[in-house]
Amino acid sequence: MTDIRLNPDLDAAALAEAFAGRRRLHIPNILEAASAEAVAGVLEAETRWKTTVAAGGDFFELPLNGDRAEDPSKQAWLDDARLDGAATRMQYVFDTRRLGAEHETETPDAADAALEFLNGEAFLGFVRAVTGDARIDFVDGQASRYRPGHVLTTHSDLSMGKNRLYAYVLNLTREWRADWGGALVFHGPDGHVAEGWVPAFNALNLFEVPMSHAVTQVASFAGAPRLSITGWIRSHQPVGPQRP
Repeated sequence: MTDIRLNPDLDAAALAEAFAGRRRLHIPNILEAASAEAVAGVLEAETRWKTTVAAGGDFFELPLNGDRAEDPSKQAWLDDARLDGAATRMQYVFDTRRLGAEHETETPDAADAALEFLNGEAFLGFVRAVTGDARIDFVDGQASRYRPGHVLTTHSDLSMGKNRLYAYVLNLTREWRADWGGALVFHGPDGHVAEGWVPAFNALNLFEVPMSHAVTQVASFAGAPRLSITGWIRSHQPVGPQRP
């Protein structure tokens, strides 16, 4: 399996100081360059994604071949998926690929290796240092691909019993323009966007749970898919009450 490595030049103490104020942080060049290239290459070549949908009252996950339904008779499910603009609950449409033991192949690849790396002491120790949180025990994750029209509406990541401490996005999109959408945005109490991060290659977005955020809809004219590995940094122990 590919050996994934943390960038040795990262300054955990400086990053901890930056994280402390807003409890969120964008960290460029999180991996060694060769590691980022290996994981990105796997996701760019992947064809067996699944589209996951929770939109307008529809809930399903559909295997793909490229960007079309593996079962042609179900392509209409994807074509007809529509978000309910009046709904306040979280809705989403995007592509996903399982990692690690859940990945449906016999030979682990660099994307599977990335999840193993995220659960290794080098990364867990780094995140404990940045957040100052000794409760961190493990990381879950999936690969995601956002294509034109894909979106993830406002939510906080709070899920009772999951013991989520922090959310993360390991960005693996080589080039992106802000007007293509797909930005991770955080909302302030006044309803405005308080901060937003455009996808950037080999960068880690890290933020405390719960925190109100969304992924803006990818534009119809976006020139590439938005690729990442994303999930939550969690504890084996109950984390206690969290603000909603």
